[in-house]
Amino acid sequence: MDGHEPSGSELDWRNVDSDPATAGRYLDLVADVIDETRARATSRLGLVPGASVLEVGCGNGLEAERLAALVGPTGRVVATDLSSEMILQAQARTRSLGLTISFEVADAQALPYRDGEFDAARVERMLQHVPDPALVVRELVRVVRPGGRVCALEPDWETMVLATGGDNEIQRALRRNRVDVRTANGGIGRELPHLFVTAGCQEISVEPVAQGVRDLALADSILGLSASLQGAVAEGWVSEAGARTWWEQAQARSEAGGFYAMMIGVIVAGRVP
Repeated sequence: MDGHEPSGSELDWRNVDSDPATAGRYLDLVADVIDETRARATSRLGLVPGASVLEVGCGNGLEAERLAALVGPTGRVVATDLSSEMILQAQARTRSLGLTISFEVADAQALPYRDGEFDAARVERMLQHVPDPALVVRELVRVVRPGGRVCALEPDWETMVLATGGDNEIQRALRRNRVDVRTANGGIGRELPHLFVTAGCQEISVEPVAQGVRDLALADSILGLSASLQGAVAEGWVSEAGARTWWEQAQARSEAGGFYAMMIGVIVAGRVP
């Protein structure tokens, strides 16, 4: 863990504007790893040319590009983020693409749109960070017309498992730090069906998706393993010597090709009544 450089997985995502460049690099990295999963989630919206769609928590706008391609030039894509810096990144990155995407700063817990204004809405990996995820889901349902669809993709950090060859108690402490300390809603993935039910959605579908990584450095960049391990040490759950030994074993596994990290993401979609 010595000489570790901070990554996007270690940012305070409730204050992304504190380091927007790192946040942008992290979003690009994760997008490459989970592109197929993101596409599966977006497909649950059933978008057609001419449709209007809202994305909440758009980051630097990567998935908004896919939405724009699906609804075509006659459709409407509105992509929002609480971070003004992320919106600026999204606008700058897509300016030359010729896509009709409106990037707007907005609070997901109080969306500035009319009831039933959109045909569909999506959120991805953002509910884990907000103070009231249930309110965000209700807002998504509110701004989608009757018969329209809402979709969410969120991780469940409790499901993170690592094949490191090291002490499993240390792995559990690492996971505890990630879930209980570093993430506002660490088990949000499993809560999505309940949130959709209580928001009034119908015809709810639930799909768990496993995402695996075989390289320790990539897993650390995406999952923030070293930061969570250091956090576990700071909490007194793990000794510094034990953490160092565990990390060295993980590195040896990775160099030998036997390292594996896996976590479950959950895709939930529903129809607005």
